[in-house]
Amino acid sequence: MTMKNLKIVSLIILLGIISCKKEKIDGKIKTDSEFASELKSSPENITIGNNTFFLTTYLWRDFMPVAEENGSPLTCVNSLTEKDSLSIASTIELKKQYVIKENEIWTANYSEISNPKDFVIEGVVREGPKWGPNITVDVVCEFESDGATYRILAKSQEINKTE
Repeated sequence: MTMKNLKIVSLIILLGIISCKKEKIDGKIKTDSEFASELKSSPENITIGNNTFFLTTYLWRDFMPVAEENGSPLTCVNSLTEKDSLSIASTIELKKQYVIKENEIWTANYSEISNPKDFVIEGVVREGPKWGPNITVDVVCEFESDGATYRILAKSQEINKTE
């Protein structure tokens, strides 16, 4: 084996070892105080046509005995809810979620979207960072309606744990 081939093989092995030790995170985490402030300034209620929306969330990490060491990555369920239980137009589409811990932002696209009720659109994001549990974060849901993009905020949401 030539020296060049040996270096290439060594580099491939090193990259494999490094990538195995990284935490699996679906989406991106970045530290950006300006963007965190912008996201935190999103409204807590949004009116589009006859509908007024608010966001509820449930965030947790699994610490059950069958969970991975140091608990599972963060999972988040967001519910975009119409406050008067009016039907939500089919043109509204959940796009992206932001979870903000101080100036760190986890951004991910929704992996599962459902309509459990006519006035609720629910989105799920999995494989997040191992933040918490028992800390609060801010959550922003980004969604589209008739080609326009909106962001709605749920402040001080607790990261729960199952054990």
